[in-house]
Amino acid sequence: MNPQLYHAASSGDLSFFETLTNSDTLLDVTTEKSTVLHVAVQCNRPQVAKKMVELRPSLLYQTNSKGNTPLHVAARVGSHSMVKLLIEYTKSLDVEIGGRKILSMVNLVKDTALHVAVQYGKSEVVEELIKEDPELGTFINNAGESALFLAVDRKFYKIASCILSAAPECSFAGRDGMNVLHAMAIRSSRKSFYFLIKS
Repeated sequence: MNPQLYHAASSGDLSFFETLTNSDTLLDVTTEKSTVLHVAVQCNRPQVAKKMVELRPSLLYQTNSKGNTPLHVAARVGSHSMVKLLIEYTKSLDVEIGGRKILSMVNLVKDTALHVAVQYGKSEVVEELIKEDPELGTFINNAGESALFLAVDRKFYKIASCILSAAPECSFAGRDGMNVLHAMAIRSSRKSFYFLIKS
């Protein structure tokens, strides 16, 4: 990737993108195949991200070498405002490109952005994602793990409760043939059993 482009995206230099005459420049990628939008999202530069999406909407769907979209990156970083921004921009685009929904895109290990947000304990982001698309609760990654299983396995009970409330039909599946109940038994504590009874 062009060093000037990378610096502008990572530092939040909006003026660089406002004077950009050729939006093809935004197609440059890093050695990990991350786009300039991935970089802006990673560095939590919402104004720059917004400008890039306006100049080149297809960047929302670009994946890096791990198959992560900018939404996956935003979920890992835990930026609620960035997640909201990306979702809002994709709503109209999803319709235009034949229903390919960014929320349901998976990376190379079949993690959705919801899986990623749960893995990193980003409760606000989980709440936003599951509210936007409750069906995300049904997705299983390559390890056989649902988002609910990941939450319970990591003792993120508030997140687990949020998923159950928003997506009552969510999957209970877990890795190695386990399910959420196995994870609760393994991670047993008064709090986890209270969570089970309450749900």
